[in-house]
Amino acid sequence: MTQYGMVIDQERCVGCQACSTACIEENNVGLGQVWNRVLTEGGDSIETPSGSYPIDGSDGTASLSMDFQPTACQHCENAPCVKVCPVNATYTREDGIVEIDYEKCIGCRYCMAACPYNARVFNYDEPEHVPAEGTGNVPERSQGVVEKCTFCSHRVEEDLDPACVNACPADARIFGDLDDPDSTVSKYVDKYETHQLLEDLETSPNTYYVRGEMTPGRQRVGTELEGTARKDVSLPDGGERQ
Repeated sequence: MTQYGMVIDQERCVGCQACSTACIEENNVGLGQVWNRVLTEGGDSIETPSGSYPIDGSDGTASLSMDFQPTACQHCENAPCVKVCPVNATYTREDGIVEIDYEKCIGCRYCMAACPYNARVFNYDEPEHVPAEGTGNVPERSQGVVEKCTFCSHRVEEDLDPACVNACPADARIFGDLDDPDSTVSKYVDKYETHQLLEDLETSPNTYYVRGEMTPGRQRVGTELEGTARKDVSLPDGGERQ
């Protein structure tokens, strides 16, 4: 079976927010809502480093550090949001993508309370868009429903990568079938030391993060899913990426 997942290389991520912007544009996300966030690991304020600057720029004691934590729906295999939805509006597709049936959603927000990744947003007000007719290829969600990242399932169904994957200028995102041992995403999970967010909760996310060793990243040109137009690319150990 197909089990879609993503690897995000935090060593390659530059915190540019291109993934977040592409997500908003592609999925017709209303003003004030964000499905795909890039958090700053550093100082107390957004996009500020931790540590200190060298005094007078001469003594070499600078300890500045700033990393980025891209965060969206983790598309968990053991998804708490699916378990708590009283009307089965949140469900897991056969390909592992966690979706919301907006026609069924009653706005109870149990799923928001259950999600440990704070990955969902709620339309408290009538959604506003610029331009007013909306953006992207996804219909507007109505007021009073929960929404979130879908791995751009409408694109995946057309054999296209998610918008965030295409938009990343640092090639930090790799998307594909985790059940295919020859897929790049599977090879990266096997080859590199990956971690999942809040692993102790045993939600089994289908999003993996690499930190400590930079990967080659997404090296393909084009928008199609890896499995539909494969290209051999050598990995650092001489192995072939299919």
